[in-house]
Amino acid sequence: MKTILLPCLIALAMTAGCASKKIKPVDEEIEVKAKMGAKEIGLNEDEEGVIQESVAVEDELRKVTWYNYETERKLKSEREDLIRCRTELADPRLSGNKQLDPIPELELTEDLSKVQQKLGITKNGRIKVIKKEFLTDRIEKEERYKESLESLLKVLSNHRRECERDLGYARVQHGLPAERYPALGHYGPKGNYIVTRPAEKNLDDAFRILAQQSHKGKKQELKEKIMKQKMLRASDPAPNADEETEEDEE
Repeated sequence: MKTILLPCLIALAMTAGCASKKIKPVDEEIEVKAKMGAKEIGLNEDEEGVIQESVAVEDELRKVTWYNYETERKLKSEREDLIRCRTELADPRLSGNKQLDPIPELELTEDLSKVQQKLGITKNGRIKVIKKEFLTDRIEKEERYKESLESLLKVLSNHRRECERDLGYARVQHGLPAERYPALGHYGPKGNYIVTRPAEKNLDDAFRILAQQSHKGKKQELKEKIMKQKMLRASDPAPNADEETEEDEE
């Protein structure tokens, strides 16, 4: 029964708290004993130890809005990485089955259900669209959206990590490094960076770099083998002159 009653109690508390849109006075007076950055540590009127931080509502709203915007960007990036990973994992060159596993869709839609919109003429004669929403509704909406984004980001990140782990195993089995080939280069005489090998962008690049390295490795191996033979010949002792004379007389 507790697991059933708890959500009901929370829902009732939220309903009661959201029934009124009035901004009520808030008591922020405490007996300050210490400060920790922008936070105050002190005692309230009941002599209870509290940590208090007073933030302007526009700053708090801006903070959570930008946080959600950044989380949206991370979500899109995570999904792109997941698509790339699963596409490469399904490639037949890595023994894939050409079947792309389902990828979660992103439903990043703004809740406009509580936004009031009116079209009309203002006092100066301009036609405008006026949009209004209660401040408490907007803050609650951003907080709910934040929780939803964080939950979705966690799911996508887990899928991406699992895929990259499986992709790493598949790459190693086919002669590729577990991680994608990085760019190589050096700094020129004028301090500019010269790229001698671009970073891997796809599996075509990966197998091309692997082929180049294999060809280069074979040439280097042959060169070292020839050098070793020359050194062995140079270190062999010269034939004895007496032995050569005896052979000639015979």
